[in-house]
Amino acid sequence: STLAVLMSVPATLISGRLAGGVVKYKTLLIIGMILFIGGGMAPYFMTTSSFTAILIVRAIFGIGLGIVTPLGAALIIAFFDGEVRAQMMGLSGVVGNVGGILFQLLGGFAATISWEYAFLVHGLGIITLVIVLFLPEPAKAPVQAVGEAKPKLPGAVFAFAGLIFFLMVLIYPMLVNMSSIIAAGGMGTAGDAALVLTMFTVGGMLGGLIFAKVFGIFKSNTMPVGVALIAVAMVSIGLGNSIAFMYIGTTIAGIGLSFIMPSIFMNLGAAVHPSQMPTASGIVMASMNVGGFCSAYFFALLAGVMGVDMMANIKFPFYVSMIAFAAIAIALLFIKPKQQSAAQPE
Repeated sequence: STLAVLMSVPATLISGRLAGGVVKYKTLLIIGMILFIGGGMAPYFMTTSSFTAILIVRAIFGIGLGIVTPLGAALIIAFFDGEVRAQMMGLSGVVGNVGGILFQLLGGFAATISWEYAFLVHGLGIITLVIVLFLPEPAKAPVQAVGEAKPKLPGAVFAFAGLIFFLMVLIYPMLVNMSSIIAAGGMGTAGDAALVLTMFTVGGMLGGLIFAKVFGIFKSNTMPVGVALIAVAMVSIGLGNSIAFMYIGTTIAGIGLSFIMPSIFMNLGAAVHPSQMPTASGIVMASMNVGGFCSAYFFALLAGVMGVDMMANIKFPFYVSMIAFAAIAIALLFIKPKQQSAAQPE
């Protein structure tokens, strides 16, 4: 899975750069979904193959996932405006989280039959591929005239990319260490940990359902509200000593993240030239994946500098995260991205 994530990063950047200009959205989606389905299901048919061969098809799966990743938000920005755009951003989060729950349940059930059956769940992507075949191509975004300077990506794109990178660094310990925390605290079993993490997805689904309403109330402050919720979640997990606090924490974290991601894309849509949205989306999504990958190294380095034994202090990342998320939420109240209808030329 690490290889798939690593391969998705350059694919995301390239896809964002090509989408809507060099290559049609629909064409990229079809290519991405074919690679996703083929690379995802292939290990089921390769039980007698070498480990290297399986790694190769997992890399193909990662490339397909990377191609598709930045296109959803870019298409919403291209097709919708105003309140409808906010509603569709929230709905996108709901569908994504429902899909996550479905994949977890079906994957777990398939794995009880035999481990290789879990890979067949990627065949659900065929449904998405069929839907894509009927997806209309958005109108081509206006481009500069001959001799006109090429639009330059505004600094807000890289600011949001840096923000989501750091947020993922901070939140990832919750996703990878929950079973260890529950076991070390005598709060339950690995099965309980799986249910606790499922509530993160459920929280994301709930947050997506209400995002448009929340965005309508808080507008530019929706993002700091989401970050503040994750700070509360880290307090619940970091200081809680029962399974109930773990459930509460992951649910609130899911809601918070479902406010943050659509807010970022809403802000990107207002900050960049329409033709730049796929590129901006690709940069942000690639940063998100890299942040998750770097999380363990960041906390290991920080613990080493501070002289903290991570094995003896398994909740150390949560103590750091609760403070960092609170500080970021406060900072975001005073830092607002510049909105513009067109990017500045180079």
